Amino acid sequence: MKVLWFTNTPSLGADYLNVKGIGGGWIESLEEKINKTSNLELGVVFKWNKPGVSQFVVGNTIYFPIKNNDKPISKTKTILNRWTHKIENEKYIQQYLEVILQFNPDIIHIFGSENDFGLIISKTSIPCVIHIQGNLNVYLHKWFSGISHLDLIRFSEKTPFLKGFGLIHNYFTYKKEAKRELEIFNSCNYFMGRTDWDKRIMLALGNGSSYFHCDEMLRKQFYLHQWNPNKSHDYTIFTTIRNNTYKGLETILECKKILDYSLKELKITWKIAGISKFDEIAKLIERKYKDKFLNLNIHLLGPLQEKELIAEMISSDLFIHPSHIDNSPNSVCEAMLLGMPIISTYAGGIPSIIADKKEGLLVQDGDPFALTGAIIELINDRNYAATLGVNA
Repeated sequence: MKVLWFTNTPSLGADYLNVKGIGGGWIESLEEKINKTSNLELGVVFKWNKPGVSQFVVGNTIYFPIKNNDKPISKTKTILNRWTHKIENEKYIQQYLEVILQFNPDIIHIFGSENDFGLIISKTSIPCVIHIQGNLNVYLHKWFSGISHLDLIRFSEKTPFLKGFGLIHNYFTYKKEAKRELEIFNSCNYFMGRTDWDKRIMLALGNGSSYFHCDEMLRKQFYLHQWNPNKSHDYTIFTTIRNNTYKGLETILECKKILDYSLKELKITWKIAGISKFDEIAKLIERKYKDKFLNLNIHLLGPLQEKELIAEMISSDLFIHPSHIDNSPNSVCEAMLLGMPIISTYAGGIPSIIADKKEGLLVQDGDPFALTGAIIELINDRNYAATLGVNA
């Protein structure tokens, strides 16, 4: 069987390209496993705009870099495109179709509905399945759950905004991408996912499509390490989230203030991977609350490579996921695989992953009081916390 992937990353082709990316590691793990399956031939389509790279083969996989062939445009035109929130719909379709014609797959497997890949579905007779990673329309609905429209206007940096960058512009670009996603959902007959949430989203938007349950593999290193309770008197909380308004960063700041007031005798450090002090969301929240993350002993570590991430996680006492919306966040799954105690919001597909009070604790999103109480509950009962991690 021949399967053609459309992905956001070059997957295992990254080594050939001599790049080390952040994210997409679970796709690499899946490809590595597939490479051991003798009756399956794999092709991988991904966007790659660096010059000098054409189709290449590594192992049993053929990689198809899709290039931007546009001529350079002026700075004024570039800023105008950002201000009008231009997205690419038909730009790459012809290149995609040429790859499909060349590779001639039996099945096309599209990772995610957020990009333009799904627009090929209506243009080919080959069966296409979308692997649901999230859903832009639901994320858009939850965009201002923690940060309001007014917050975004008042506290965003003005210079990047004038140049067409920042969270405000991201929102309007997202709206266009969400509209495109609806078109993709309407054209697709087959979806795959692993949570009740993504199945229900498909039922709501998929126009009578079929849904297949499909669990996912995680990054290899997380299978090789294990969390153990720390004996230090101090306490460290760890979180991995992205630079978005709906990921709950403001809840962390609010929670830490309450936590420090409630547990004055305990030194609590909160480390956050995926967001740096230079990211707009961090600066915006500091302006809104008139406080600094560092003043609250909250450390923004930025993106971490796999080994760094694991080292930080297994040396921490607790993993917190504060997001207002998510499907099946790999960060949570990786913490579970390590055996960490976890507190997460009861959002999106997370209840399909974590059994509340058995494999972790679930709290309402945007509620720093309940989150603080759950943290204190696990601090006061370290054995229970460790048992949750073992069960996870």
